[in-house]
Amino acid sequence: MFSILILFQSYFILVDAAVDANTRISPDNNLDFYAYSQATPYSMQQLTDDDLLMGGSSHYDEKERTVPPDMSSVRQARPDFAYFMPDELRTELLRRNQMLTACANLDVAAAMPERVGDYYDLVPLDSSQANVPHKSRTFRYQTISYKATHIRTNAVCYLKRIMGCKLPTVRSYEIVEAWKKIIHANIVQLREVFLTKDFDDDQPSIIFVYDFLPCCETLQKRHFSANNSLLKGWSNPYNISGEDRPFSAGKGTNQSGLLAESLIWEYVVQISSLIRTLHAASLSCRCLHLSRLLVDGDSKTGRTKSRVWLSGVGIFDILEGTIQGAVHQHIQNDLQDFGRLILMLACNSIVGAQKEHLQTSLEIVQRSYSPDLKNLILHFLVPSNTLKPRNINECMPMIGARFYAHIDNLHVRGDILENELAKELDSGRLFRLICKLNTVLERPEHSMNQAWSETGDRYILKLFRDFIFHAIGFEGEPILDMAHIVQCLNKFDAGSHDKICLTSRDEQNVIIVSYSELHQAFERAFTELMNYGGTGTS
Repeated sequence: MFSILILFQSYFILVDAAVDANTRISPDNNLDFYAYSQATPYSMQQLTDDDLLMGGSSHYDEKERTVPPDMSSVRQARPDFAYFMPDELRTELLRRNQMLTACANLDVAAAMPERVGDYYDLVPLDSSQANVPHKSRTFRYQTISYKATHIRTNAVCYLKRIMGCKLPTVRSYEIVEAWKKIIHANIVQLREVFLTKDFDDDQPSIIFVYDFLPCCETLQKRHFSANNSLLKGWSNPYNISGEDRPFSAGKGTNQSGLLAESLIWEYVVQISSLIRTLHAASLSCRCLHLSRLLVDGDSKTGRTKSRVWLSGVGIFDILEGTIQGAVHQHIQNDLQDFGRLILMLACNSIVGAQKEHLQTSLEIVQRSYSPDLKNLILHFLVPSNTLKPRNINECMPMIGARFYAHIDNLHVRGDILENELAKELDSGRLFRLICKLNTVLERPEHSMNQAWSETGDRYILKLFRDFIFHAIGFEGEPILDMAHIVQCLNKFDAGSHDKICLTSRDEQNVIIVSYSELHQAFERAFTELMNYGGTGTS
């Protein structure tokens, strides 16, 4: 039972508590809101009002708190990035979310079917116009790519529409299921395949559904765009035009136009890993091309990374209706494509893997990179002996200790992301707490009682809400102290035994109550709403 005291009868008994409450919410004297360890120096960086958004000082023991001797150091603590994720990561996540939620304009949306299978909200990715096909150099069919949303799971997916092609009925289900089982960190997973006439074509289209990866670009766009050409004029080692040139032309290739060897080895480790997974399942890539390999990030914005995904897997096998016909030959072709791909990356030129330029390309590799990289390229580029076919595991001796460096980089990045996630952990908890609290407060009517929110447990919760969000200073100015808000919510959620003084808006009622009692009152009120929601409508 809470002690409700009339102001004029017992005001002087509560003066000390009220003064203590006003002191705690004053922006000039908020020592109680920040935890100072005796081992922590006071010559730290400047503190902001948001410093405790990710965690209140209730995690510290009272005996571990010390008050700085200098009042000017009250506002000193860690900077914002110690409590919130850095702006670069936040911007990247916002850009990904923007890509996931992007919609087509009204003209394009009107030309799209409302629903294709179990997917809706189609957005064309190849062109800003609707239903503009292009012939894929990889798959040799007219294709269109879309972003769509699954109607049941609300997952955003990538739809590859292939036109003018019949889906074989022989063993198609087995082939699709075999590819759907492939789960790898560097492979865009196939979700389903189906036929549809929702586009009103003469022939049904085949739809391949994959995971949608926002903010990615192909390896070809990343490293082989017009601005990233190796060299021009006589400095170009490849005499593509066939004109007469001096003997010294292209001999002095500047390494500044080449990719860093560490980056190439990162690509080697990831691509060899996905090849190994597919070959172990008796499957083949058959699309190991620059235009099929996606890289995380965007070179235009300067946010580039080296995470690689292989897209479009399984399309050849599903269209042909077989995966066992020439799988061994396809596996050897994958290894040769792997060698050509690494050679193009090392020379930073697409023509570098052409037969007439192989000798020049190998000279560039020998002059600019380690012998291991050249040996790896030669090992997979040269056709293998039919009596002793090559295996992707044979690249491991050439990768060597670089594999450990790649693993170390992955663990470091994982630790960074976990640390950033920990900073945002309390934000979600406090948000849910505020949502639940506001379902109880100011409810106009409940169980035919119009004064439900103004009586009993709900009344002290209303006063507690005013204590947190509507606090005022000595001269009536509003207190906008984020640390005060976060600390009160943390203590309220934990059920602390600390007591606070609550005052009604008309200053006629003053209540001294602990956070534990407030938490119990909150649980009773919210449980009452929950029980009514389950039985009150019957």
